[in-house]
Amino acid sequence: MRLIDTRTGDLVSKTNPEPGSYAILSHTWGDEDEEVSFQNFGDPATARLKTGLAKIAGIIRIAQSLKLDYVWVDTCCIDKSSSAELSEAINSMFKWYQDSAICVVYLSDLPSRANFEDNFPRCRWLTRGWTLQELIAPKHVQFYTEAWEFCGDRSSRRDILSRVTGIDNEILENSEGLHQIPIARRMSWASSRHTTRVEDQAYCLLGIFGINMPMIYGEGPKAFMRLQEEIAKDSGDLSLFAWATPDDSSSKQDQSYRGIFATSPREFIIARGMKYRSAGIIIEKEFSVTNRGLKIETTLVEVPGISMDLVLNLGVSYRDDWPRASSQGWMGIYLTKTSNGLVRSNPTELYTAGPHLRYLHKSASSAFYIRKTVSLSESVELERRFTNAIHVAQVQSFRIQHAAPDHLWDPFRGIFLHQGMGINAYLQLVFHPQYGKYDGFQVIIACSTMGHNPVCALWMEGVNQWHKVRHFLEHRKEVSDYVAIDYLSSFVGGDTSVLSSSASTRFQDPATNNTVVFTVSVKDCWIEGRTPAYSLEASVTIISCNSDEPTSDAHEYRPTLQR
Repeated sequence: MRLIDTRTGDLVSKTNPEPGSYAILSHTWGDEDEEVSFQNFGDPATARLKTGLAKIAGIIRIAQSLKLDYVWVDTCCIDKSSSAELSEAINSMFKWYQDSAICVVYLSDLPSRANFEDNFPRCRWLTRGWTLQELIAPKHVQFYTEAWEFCGDRSSRRDILSRVTGIDNEILENSEGLHQIPIARRMSWASSRHTTRVEDQAYCLLGIFGINMPMIYGEGPKAFMRLQEEIAKDSGDLSLFAWATPDDSSSKQDQSYRGIFATSPREFIIARGMKYRSAGIIIEKEFSVTNRGLKIETTLVEVPGISMDLVLNLGVSYRDDWPRASSQGWMGIYLTKTSNGLVRSNPTELYTAGPHLRYLHKSASSAFYIRKTVSLSESVELERRFTNAIHVAQVQSFRIQHAAPDHLWDPFRGIFLHQGMGINAYLQLVFHPQYGKYDGFQVIIACSTMGHNPVCALWMEGVNQWHKVRHFLEHRKEVSDYVAIDYLSSFVGGDTSVLSSSASTRFQDPATNNTVVFTVSVKDCWIEGRTPAYSLEASVTIISCNSDEPTSDAHEYRPTLQR
């Protein structure tokens, strides 16, 4: 760590300087050409021509009055021509401010003798990304006007600081409690701040989250993505995902689907004031970042009447005093199924649980993959994911035992999503009629949209090829197995030309001698009244042994799909 010796004015190198042995400057840069760089500092003639020299002289005077032998100033104490040194400095910055005896904040646009309460909120210092940690990390902070007049310290100005920055009073008093603040809320402190370089939107937050990572200037917005991935490795706090696209965002407001990660701190402005739902209780989940996206084992919640998407409970709220018996108030994000995992839907808002959601259905705990990012073009393509999809209409007396391919099966909408030129979809049904002794009877339905016209096939338990088809269903396959090769032909003797858009099978109930006819058909349909798709419909007909008139046990409905 390079420091300026207040006795000689020279730069000196210190390895692990003693905490409390130096003062440190917090300021906003003017014109970069007017700041005193590391190279300029060794050339007094050049340094004297820089207006930034006055800031260095100002903090040296204050340090001398406090009997401190050293000061640190970012403009001249880092050799920014060395990428290794710059990376080390940025990763150490929070600790350097934390170990200082005092942080001197120079407000170059705060007029002398101005009313602090009125003028401070307009200071440029409050808008810069790097000054966030410079306010939080030090043990002592003093503020000075443009004329280097003392105008208060962090303790005496704590109320206005908290009001204009959103930072909790407790954190302004002692930064050691940072880990107790939800990640999303910490992100929100930077939501209205800016940096000259886009990468610094991430790098300036490393200390706030206790993260170290290499600097890669030139990577652009990927830096903030890397920061979130590093936080995900270190914390199980689901509030990391409690962001929303601002209404006035020009780049993402028209994007209906997003990945699990935000694009910038600005998207966390919604998390201002956010708390863990139950005071003192931090609910963490184990999750990891993989090449398929964020992997998390959890339960998802259905919210019928509000959305056909699923909701992931993030464990946060704007209140932390909910009654113990209350299940409302928690906030979450909407997720929807795609052929490549879950994606964030309705990214402009967070879901908030109301009183009517006490007994909502939750999915069984399972491992889910949520995509890290979704581009604008991918989002547009996802808007068309129901085109040529296969919608399974519900019918009384049977339940779905198994569906394949599971990558394309959306059980909450009852839809096989379309992919490629077509798909072979399979359903194994367990039959539960209200009559006879055939409770538990099984059938397998196949529907193919790979040809010019859709076709279907039907196998009942006990017939030829039943075991072959079921074995195919029960052994996990890649999606490509269902969309690249017409496996259906291997189950019907290699001749799919004998198939049509409907199929049926029948059996006789020995207890009643009634004939049971099970029929399945695939038809053209429209989803949401505008998207062409296919409907797979089934019906059960009973032909009484005492009558030629059939009675139907069929009940079909087509719910409206919502994004």
